[in-house]
Amino acid sequence: MRFRYKLIVSYAALAFILSLILGIVWQYYNTREYRSNAHENLKFLSEQMTIQFDNSYNAMSQVTNYILSDQDMLGAIRGLSDTENRRYTEMISENEAILKNGISNDYFMSNFYRVIFFNTYGNIIYSTMNTDMGVINSKTAIEDCYWLEEARNLHGKPLLVGIHEDNWKADSKEKVFSMVRAVQGQPLGYIEVQQKIDRLEELFSFPEREIRTTILLEDGSLFYSTDEENLDTYRTYASSCEDNAYEDKPSDLLLSLSTSKTGAKIILSEDMRIIREGIPQTAVFSLLLVVTIFSLSMVFVVLISTYLTKPIKDMRKQIEQTQLNNLDQEIIINTSDNEIEALNRSYRDLLRRLSESLDKEKKLSLLQLQAQFDTLQAQVNPHFLYNVLNVISNRGMEDGDEKICDICGNLAAMLRYSTSTVERYATVEQELDYLRQYVYLLKSRFEERLEVEITCEESIRKKIIPKIVLQQLVENSMLHGYNQKDTVMRIKVRGWIEENGWYISVEDNGDGMEEAVLQNLLTKLEEIRKKIHIQKSSIEMEIGQMGLANLYARMYLLYVDGLVFRLENKQESGVIITIGVKEGS
Repeated sequence: MRFRYKLIVSYAALAFILSLILGIVWQYYNTREYRSNAHENLKFLSEQMTIQFDNSYNAMSQVTNYILSDQDMLGAIRGLSDTENRRYTEMISENEAILKNGISNDYFMSNFYRVIFFNTYGNIIYSTMNTDMGVINSKTAIEDCYWLEEARNLHGKPLLVGIHEDNWKADSKEKVFSMVRAVQGQPLGYIEVQQKIDRLEELFSFPEREIRTTILLEDGSLFYSTDEENLDTYRTYASSCEDNAYEDKPSDLLLSLSTSKTGAKIILSEDMRIIREGIPQTAVFSLLLVVTIFSLSMVFVVLISTYLTKPIKDMRKQIEQTQLNNLDQEIIINTSDNEIEALNRSYRDLLRRLSESLDKEKKLSLLQLQAQFDTLQAQVNPHFLYNVLNVISNRGMEDGDEKICDICGNLAAMLRYSTSTVERYATVEQELDYLRQYVYLLKSRFEERLEVEITCEESIRKKIIPKIVLQQLVENSMLHGYNQKDTVMRIKVRGWIEENGWYISVEDNGDGMEEAVLQNLLTKLEEIRKKIHIQKSSIEMEIGQMGLANLYARMYLLYVDGLVFRLENKQESGVIITIGVKEGS
């Protein structure tokens, strides 16, 4: 899979997860808010219900207060209960007329179903202007008032009577609720204010919501309910919860609130299924939100991945077009991204190093051949020399001269090492072996006039250097360091390692070099370095005439700026040449 597609897939997965999390959080928030709104709405409705219920209670209570505070009507009530007056029919009729006139006012008639006074003597007074009341069944009606004793025990306090059939009207099926108040004193009678159940249904109706209402009086008795099937549940809930405390069941949401006047509890119940019906709408919105965010994220991901990978595609195209013949071609990538620009610079540096390495390899090949030619001094066929050396060696064996055999063997090994083109580089250890063979040949010639001391630390024996380096340094000392023929030539070859690199030095006890010659030689070496490093031009003509220049050029091509090459006169006498490589090169 390409990098761009991997980038898109990775960011798409991240965008999907984040969008899904956001959708879930949004859905959770909406659901919680939806339920919270349902709670608040139910609480608001319950508060409105308590206010309306208290207003109805106050209105009915004001009727009884009005009757009892009116001196004429209160006197008529007492007159109807006075045993002395009851003997006079006229007085009874007069008192009844006073009460009937007081009860039959417009306010009572328009706001209440029935306002009635009655006593245990059978006096029943009510308004005759309300034609819906029909005929009052006096004796039977009083007997059907099951709440008389309870009202009497309240000693003049109002008693709310829950929904019941109208017991005053013969054959009535009318549902009413009442406030009953016993008149204080000797059994003076009772005042009852009735309202039709339609009034409660009007107060507790919710056309747009399916809310069930139950009113329990302070003693736990039922006053009104639109859901009598679950009455036990409502009683348990009302007895165990505080006001304004929600009970959020899987099937119902319950809320209870007590009225301030009567202590009755109004319990509202709403079906949770109705509430949950609105939640799928929020789920659809949440899903649309997830899809929208994910789609926008994908568009952004595709655009940004295209923008980010364009420089990489351009670089890849140029890399694929790179050949050995156009390594020097400049690579231009238009981007403001620091990482891509750094990668571009690194690739350009890689091409530059590769180009330099190829140039170095070509020049090293040339220098290696030139070094072999300088060593052999001519284009001599090695096979011919081997055959000649074998003939000389055989004659030495016939004459019993083992010295000649050793000389021929060492010379043949040197020829084999120097003329081999399989390996262009050698280890320090291989160079030391080659040097020992060369020294053996020199000792055969100079005998006691030549002393060569070779010491080398084990840690640098595996280091790589060009072939025929140490032999050239020793040969240079032999050829140019001694003008007097009878001087004992002492040459020291030492190899060691330091913290900043490894080094090999060759020093002699010869005559040294004149300062002008030394400076001229150093100048030529610097020119060779510039030709190789800066001008990148051929140095074949120059190094064909000078062994040190050949050696310096080959070492510089291998180690470039890490090369250490020092040429200096010793204080007492002689010359010391040090070559080495700095650490990290």
